[in-house]
Amino acid sequence: MDSNDILEIPITIAGRTYPVLARPDEVAGIDRIKEQLTAEFSDLKSRYSNQLNNQDILAMLLLTYAKNLQDEKANQDSSAVEQKVASIEQLLENVSLK
Repeated sequence: MDSNDILEIPITIAGRTYPVLARPDEVAGIDRIKEQLTAEFSDLKSRYSNQLNNQDILAMLLLTYAKNLQDEKANQDSSAVEQKVASIEQLLENVSLK
């Protein structure tokens, strides 16, 4: 990938702007992520406005995303194992039928 293909996309969340580096084909996905984060931030801010500041809310978002990512990886890992087990079971059935 050529460094000339990289764009710097400014993303503003909680009043702060963060530069995100992306290829042109990733820009639409980054815009969707920005919209989702903004909506989730607003939701948490309205629920916890009296208890948490913006940094605390951003930390909550980060922890939520990290947990969801970990859960997703665990699901993918187990589904791969389940597929392998199913393949082995099928092979054993084929062998036992002969």
